[in-house]
Amino acid sequence: MRFKDKVVVITGAGSGMGRAAARMFAAEGAVVAVNDFNADTAAAAVAEIEAAGGRAFAIPGDVADETFAQSAIAEVVQRVGRVDILVNNAGVSTIQPATEYQAWRLEMGVNLDAPFYWSRAAAVQSMIPNGGGAIVIVASNACFAAFPGDVGYIASKHGAAGLTKALAVEWAKHNIRVNCVAPGLTETPMVKQGEEKDPERFKVRRARIPMGRTGKPEEQAEAMLFLASDAASYITGLIMNNDGGQMALYSGFSPQ
Repeated sequence: MRFKDKVVVITGAGSGMGRAAARMFAAEGAVVAVNDFNADTAAAAVAEIEAAGGRAFAIPGDVADETFAQSAIAEVVQRVGRVDILVNNAGVSTIQPATEYQAWRLEMGVNLDAPFYWSRAAAVQSMIPNGGGAIVIVASNACFAAFPGDVGYIASKHGAAGLTKALAVEWAKHNIRVNCVAPGLTETPMVKQGEEKDPERFKVRRARIPMGRTGKPEEQAEAMLFLASDAASYITGLIMNNDGGQMALYSGFSPQ
């Protein structure tokens, strides 16, 4: 029960890694505020948590809307008194050649603007006045290296890593820790949708994972929970790749 009575806000928690993290925080005693763009999936995540005996409520809305970010955090503070932990998990990817790219603003909004808006709102409205907190930003191993076909994703995830370091340095004096999980290829709805469109691309990608498999949402959630926990009390500004050895394989050779 590492998070007994802690208040945790998770963006993009209606599915995938965010939903896994919501379940796991709640199972360890937290009250979880579940954000998702889709109100139905947010409600379903809350229902799943409550059915297992946990505590949660939904705050559906557009994660990239700055005004909504402020009002959502205000709602959480009003309902349960504070925000102890914020997990900026929401993300989006769109595979397009750079010359034809049409998703720049969308990806920057969800992957980079939103973590800043939500982090600032949580810090100003709760964490700074209350003397501390933990923020986890979910990036990707695309924050370390590029791959062809998604320039907005690469740029925004590199930005998320920089945002992590910037906030960690600036807010350490407030006892706010800011860290980043950088997942490798993980079995999420977003990855499954991409694989349906281009199965060969993902077949090649899987072949280059030294551990020989994709990650599970729960494995990424475990990293989020660790960084948010007291066990990581002296860790801030960390970009933690959780990728089955993908970034360690830098040579370009096949792992076999």
